[in-house]
Amino acid sequence: MNALGRLRRSPAFAAGATLLALILLSALLAPVLAPYPPNAQNLTGGLLPPSPEHWFGTDQLGRDVLSRMLFAAQTDLRVSVLAALAPFVIGVTVGLVTGYFGGAVDWVGSRIIDTVIAFPFYVIVIAIVFAVGAGEGGIIVAFALVGWVGYARVLRAMTAALRESGWVQAARGGGLSHARVLLRHLLPNVLPQAIVLLATEIVLIMVAIVTLGYLGLGIQPPTPDWGTMISDGQAFITTHWWLSALPGLAVVLTGVSLSLIGDGVGDALRVGAGARPRAGRAGRVDRGRGHASGRLPRANGPFAPPRRRIERPAGADAKAGAAGGASAALRAGEVRVRGLRVEAAPRGGGSGPVLVDGLSFEVRPGEAVGIVGESGSGKTLTLRALLGMMPPGTRVAAGEASAGGPVRMVFQDPLTALDPLTRVGVQLREAVEAAHDGSRAEAARRVRELLERVRLPDPGRIARAYPHQLSGGQRQRVVIAMALAGDPALLLCDEPTTALDVTVQRRVLELLDELRRSRGITLVFVSHDLAVVSSMCERVIVMRGGRAVESGETERVVRDPREPYTRALLDAVPALPQLAADPGPGTPLPGGRDAPQRPQGRTGARTPEALVAGGAASASQPPVLEVRGAQIGYGRALAVDGVSLAVRAGGALGIVGESGSGKTTLARAIVGQLPLIGGEILLDGRIQPSRRDRAARRAVQLVPQDPYSSLDPRMTVGQTLGELLRAHRLATGAESRARIAGLLESVRLDPGLARCYPHELSGGQRQRVAIARALAVEPRAIVADEPTSALDVSVQASVVELLRELRSATGVALVLVSHDLAVVHELCEEVLVMRGGEAVETGGAAFFTEPRTDYGRQLLSAVPRLGRRA
Repeated sequence: MNALGRLRRSPAFAAGATLLALILLSALLAPVLAPYPPNAQNLTGGLLPPSPEHWFGTDQLGRDVLSRMLFAAQTDLRVSVLAALAPFVIGVTVGLVTGYFGGAVDWVGSRIIDTVIAFPFYVIVIAIVFAVGAGEGGIIVAFALVGWVGYARVLRAMTAALRESGWVQAARGGGLSHARVLLRHLLPNVLPQAIVLLATEIVLIMVAIVTLGYLGLGIQPPTPDWGTMISDGQAFITTHWWLSALPGLAVVLTGVSLSLIGDGVGDALRVGAGARPRAGRAGRVDRGRGHASGRLPRANGPFAPPRRRIERPAGADAKAGAAGGASAALRAGEVRVRGLRVEAAPRGGGSGPVLVDGLSFEVRPGEAVGIVGESGSGKTLTLRALLGMMPPGTRVAAGEASAGGPVRMVFQDPLTALDPLTRVGVQLREAVEAAHDGSRAEAARRVRELLERVRLPDPGRIARAYPHQLSGGQRQRVVIAMALAGDPALLLCDEPTTALDVTVQRRVLELLDELRRSRGITLVFVSHDLAVVSSMCERVIVMRGGRAVESGETERVVRDPREPYTRALLDAVPALPQLAADPGPGTPLPGGRDAPQRPQGRTGARTPEALVAGGAASASQPPVLEVRGAQIGYGRALAVDGVSLAVRAGGALGIVGESGSGKTTLARAIVGQLPLIGGEILLDGRIQPSRRDRAARRAVQLVPQDPYSSLDPRMTVGQTLGELLRAHRLATGAESRARIAGLLESVRLDPGLARCYPHELSGGQRQRVAIARALAVEPRAIVADEPTSALDVSVQASVVELLRELRSATGVALVLVSHDLAVVHELCEEVLVMRGGEAVETGGAAFFTEPRTDYGRQLLSAVPRLGRRA
């Protein structure tokens, strides 16, 4: 639904528009509706009460109050709108420019804003009106000079926050000018808030005009004005109260109507940035591998829980009690799902698309069961049904999802599951207090015990920290500790290791397995990673399109799948070769934070000249992209120290390492988003300056980790690609449309998707659009930062295959940043291993079987492999 359709459905906008339309119509038709001329006096008929001849009575000069109010509406609305336009344009411009450029521009703009704000609003407006003269002109000039600061302050903050977003960085990386980024990308995304402010500002200006009229500094007599009428009627407030009350009511109604319109317009424009796909688009086929991307439709339907009720939801977990005979009969930790049917709940009732269809399974107490399948198969919805907390827009339409004993859930992203403004210890204490009665001291002791149980070092420091001060692995363990606070009998895990590197993933999996075995907790583990599930679970359920297509013992399903779909999932899992025997004792993993400390030396690192990725056919060619001794810092800390690499045309180099090793920092520097403090980056043998021109930015393109955040939510796929083609004069008009279709086909997408917005695409489709955008400007090199980390195995396989084919067909050089070593093995000829900002090992295919450093062996040993139990 477009913005116009959302406006029509908005109750706030409908009410405000109707009320304002009546007020505007009355003002426009004032010459027709007014029973008397607004300034016609009748000194013998003053202060008459309301009557059939004078509906609102007369004032002290015998003038008809209704007539004057109608003509006053014309005056006040006209002046309010004119006085609001100039501040709107000035404020939006200043806010965009200062927020986008920052630095000295921001400092100067902010000081001017602070200076204007330092003066009381009405004092400065009255002073300006005195200086330029009362009347319409004076009012318009006064507000043009002081009314813009509100817009500038709000939009500066919004723009400063957006300028680091992925889609703004992608636009700059695509070689677009500052003016185009400001007007085509940033302005549409801050405009909704500016429009809401405009509606509010018109109300404030109208009140200010009324106030000035009340003080005799506004619209000058004999022109009718609501403020002057309120002032004139004040002397008779005890005997003829309507003389002031009726104009005041007109001001209030106008203000209410504008506020409702502003809210409606803001909501309609904002929803495009974060809207869910419509129900009608659920199940779009991801062309190339038949991937169904059944996304959750947006709807407002009733919540019909399965046979359970929620006793108390608490953030990321909820204590659920059994309700009804079936649930009451379950043992602690036992799970029973029978004929579960989950539907999207469309507007207006009725039945929506089926998201989970007739699912049935049981889990015994203490058992570990995995649920696998592609995105949109219904895995997470099944867990939410067991938890009794269905997402908005969905409902349990039939069946049962029951569990015995307390149930807790560990969600996929621990950063969003934790309150960013509350210390970890406080959040844990609240979870403990919600589950157990006891003193504050007992709760504090329990918090420390939980942090120790999940193997977090220095529990006191962790408890005092905020979520952003912890590593990804530490945050995930805090979420697990919160789940354990209620002594659960059943633990639901929804992709708990997707965003973690292999060594941290191994620690989290070992922790979950140890907790399950030592405490007898039942584990239901959802993942798209079959290797992870096979290392954790005794049984596995394979889901597709909301149904269970196969289930059984994990070893049997992995070894001898019965269904073609299961076999296809297994075939799509990238495999690593077997490690050679360990030549000797390895260096233990470092303690403390999950991100390792900087090593003392570069054990096993080769010289920059030896680290050149490229096939035999290109061995005689110079590198397309070369990095020599790169140093990159954040403040006083070095994030990357002395890293070198080179990639020839058609070659592929993989950069691997744990979180915090500097992989993404190096990638951002290669594409020009971060400056070097030492070393050089060369493109075709030419050293690149810290500020690259359009041609240099075009030559090295980034495929970001999260394609959703890197695509402008207000632009269709066709608009995103077409903008780059026009900006670089690669195609225009009909040629541009043909080129867009060709780009989409080159990444195995239906050209019809050019009309879609990012939120209407599946994860795999968005990732291919990001690749198409990188290819649109005909780059010499592509840097892909974790391009498959959040994708299920079949889509991941298709993206890997696509990148391999594009290298061969276009000769583009590829730098792949990933924590998935199997993907790197599939795609790259050379590997650079980073740790603590330094390159600790490099190698080719031999690295995957015989790494030359203990750290490289640890990384490879931590990778889950199909059929190998933890």
